Amino acid sequence: MNPHIKIWSFADVDRSGKVRWTANELGYEIEEIRVKLGEHKAADYRALNPYGQIPTAELGGQTLIESTAICLALAERHPEAGLVPQDQESRDLFWQSVNLSVSTLETPVVLYYLSRRGIVDAAWADMWAGPLSPRLSVFAESVPEEGYICDDFSLADICAAYVLRIGVQAELLPLQGKLEGYLRRLMARPAAQAARFFDGF
Repeated sequence: MNPHIKIWSFADVDRSGKVRWTANELGYEIEEIRVKLGEHKAADYRALNPYGQIPTAELGGQTLIESTAICLALAERHPEAGLVPQDQESRDLFWQSVNLSVSTLETPVVLYYLSRRGIVDAAWADMWAGPLSPRLSVFAESVPEEGYICDDFSLADICAAYVLRIGVQAELLPLQGKLEGYLRRLMARPAAQAARFFDGF
């Protein structure tokens, strides 16, 4: 029987997509609970996630929060899958890429995109319009011509895909050249398709 994960999410393309994709790469059975906007602030949801953020996951009887932390918890339970590289050189590149995606780029690109769509205050787009585009461009230029960030597919690619997808959708990045080739390789992965990660892209 496949292992099981329960995920609380807003939609297909929020940060829960990273968790669904990772879980699908590892063959998990996924139970998903959709949370309506506003319900994440209610007491019953905050009992699960006191920060009132999406996603939350239940894995092996443990409640986990923060999308990348959930993905890492999944990956570390299955080292044989190689979603976290084991050799030192690849691990160094892995952690550099994951931290660039998650710490440097993810929050500003999400806030910029939501601001442009009128979901959060317009001031966020004004704040990030200047510094975000060149940073994203440097990151997009770093993706490989062929294969994946650490040669073999890893969680670094899932984290990068989330940021780069939103960067394209926010019109901060053009979908062309090696960025287009890289994202199309990721879009072709059955686990990404099962996760609906690129739906509407």
